[in-house]
Amino acid sequence: MNRRGQFSLIAALLVAVVLISTVIVTYSVIRNAQISVQPQVLSAVDETNLALKQVLGFTVGYYGSVLQVTGNASYARMLATNYLKSGLINIADMHPEWGASFNLSKLNLHTYWFTNSSYSSGNLAVNYSLTGLGLSGITYETSCKLSVQIMNTTSNTQVRLNVARDETNEPLINLGKRNFKFYRYQYINSTWELVSPNTEPTSFANGTYLIDVPSEIDPYSYVIQIEDSRGIIVVASSFSRYTCTLNWSSVYSNSTLQHPTIVVELLQNGTMRWLGQNLQMTTQAKPIPPIPVKAIRVNQTINDVNQEVPFQIEDWASNYRIPLGLTNNESVFNSRTMLVFLVNPNVSKVTIWWNGNDNATQTPYAYVDRYFKGDNPSSGILTNGLLTLQFGDGFILTSTIGSSSCTAHFMRINNEWSVYGSSLAYVIYHGVIRDIIHQEAEWGGGATDCPNLYAHIVLTLPANATYYTYQFRLMFVQSQQSRSLYDFCPIQLKTTVDKSDWGSEWSKTVTENGTSAGYPIIFNNTGFFYNLSGVWQHHWSELIENNHGFGVMMTTTGNEQLYFFDSIAGGNTGGIDVANEASGSSQTITIEIKPASQQAQFSFQQALDVIWYGAVALFDGQDPIYTDAGGADGLWMLVEYLPMVTVTTES
Repeated sequence: MNRRGQFSLIAALLVAVVLISTVIVTYSVIRNAQISVQPQVLSAVDETNLALKQVLGFTVGYYGSVLQVTGNASYARMLATNYLKSGLINIADMHPEWGASFNLSKLNLHTYWFTNSSYSSGNLAVNYSLTGLGLSGITYETSCKLSVQIMNTTSNTQVRLNVARDETNEPLINLGKRNFKFYRYQYINSTWELVSPNTEPTSFANGTYLIDVPSEIDPYSYVIQIEDSRGIIVVASSFSRYTCTLNWSSVYSNSTLQHPTIVVELLQNGTMRWLGQNLQMTTQAKPIPPIPVKAIRVNQTINDVNQEVPFQIEDWASNYRIPLGLTNNESVFNSRTMLVFLVNPNVSKVTIWWNGNDNATQTPYAYVDRYFKGDNPSSGILTNGLLTLQFGDGFILTSTIGSSSCTAHFMRINNEWSVYGSSLAYVIYHGVIRDIIHQEAEWGGGATDCPNLYAHIVLTLPANATYYTYQFRLMFVQSQQSRSLYDFCPIQLKTTVDKSDWGSEWSKTVTENGTSAGYPIIFNNTGFFYNLSGVWQHHWSELIENNHGFGVMMTTTGNEQLYFFDSIAGGNTGGIDVANEASGSSQTITIEIKPASQQAQFSFQQALDVIWYGAVALFDGQDPIYTDAGGADGLWMLVEYLPMVTVTTES
């Protein structure tokens, strides 16, 4: 897969901090703390073996610290191995007269985290000689381990867990509140923080602890870090999966749609989105823990059969506004990461789960191209096997399905179309769930009468869908110059049809004009469709004849954004503009999304950052946006009747 994310500078700096602090603590402890208090009769071999065991403990701790920051097990092992080797040098320097030399023959480091039974462990084998004492060929093997078992509790103020050390499962009973840290999600800045209990835990002789839960921590669904005196850490979780139950509207029950596909974007904070609108949840959203990306799996219950399904994990910047590419599988799920999967009305449950083994490999469902084998960016072609997108000069997009096609032009401001100074960025192609491309729109010398702005376009082509999606962003900076807006069209869809090709009747345009009893009220004519009485009632518009055509659709949130400028203009300026121009035996049909129009032009100087979301659908013989045959069936249901979600945690 192309353009996978790389380790961030922040992660590298955190690793450096972990290394420096760990080295200081380790050598201080080895040199001054524990070895110095050993009885004078302790032999050189015993002292050396004890130092080796201590270094192993700190190495396991260091390995876990790096893994926690990066999610990259091979990288963490490399740093930990180098760290242990430096420890061997330090041990030799403590008694130079012994002439110690070491040969590392085995170092195994392993973690199993983010489950209710978690541990960190290490195994070491070293051959060494103390030539100054006449000793050589000594072999020493040792191991260390920290295990945590989360136990059931009926309390809503305390959690209960058991802690043991080493392979003997010796109860560890001397831990205090500083050794326990809960993961608490900060929604305000989209980060996880570690917080200790306010009071000392209650410990028992068998290694069981009762720990008071800090505020904002769910005592039944929590993640906790435990650290012992050796620096070994374990990250345990009371759950290892999220189950999302989907409740679909009854309007889908008699649907004949072939590809009723919704693309769900799951963000770190637990929000689920479709075309810029959050899916409604009956429970509180559940943030995704900072688990390694390669550990994540997705299952769905489809027609009562549970099965693993494809998904895609993406990196985004600027608060999920700018796509960066597929996430590196050796990284940690974070506030710039998005988990993307498909659902349809046959899906009743979605389960997000993870394998806590640091040696886990990424599932093929996260990287195998099943739908986009025909992509050819060098020729400007993306295709999911159903819908084909052809990008031409000037970022003009022709989309085709069967005998239906339309041409899209992007970003017109004050009657001036944008230009593009750079090539189209194919950030994801041969994707798993979708392809993504983006582009910056520009205007030579600045947009007419509208200076100091930035424009950005993101298009996605989902798998198993007959539409592509758009995200148009305008960012206005504070301007000292007067700025007027009397025309803004982020997308214009256009096609010319011939009467002989489309049947005996002229083709017709159909636009939603409100709903009645849950079904669209339609308007079979052209015109400008603006907001009436604060009712968001124009979710879609299409050209249809003989069951083929094209159109545009948006969710309620997207429909509201269509009228964003109305309050600034002091009147109805946003809407859908539908035109049909006949010439001889042909017709030219145009559908424009227009958040600003001549109907109410306006001026402003303040800073604004606005995004418009929607989808462009094409159909030929199946899946129109709307048809009055068969009970008003069509893709319109995907934007007006989103599934409700109930999220629960399970171990």
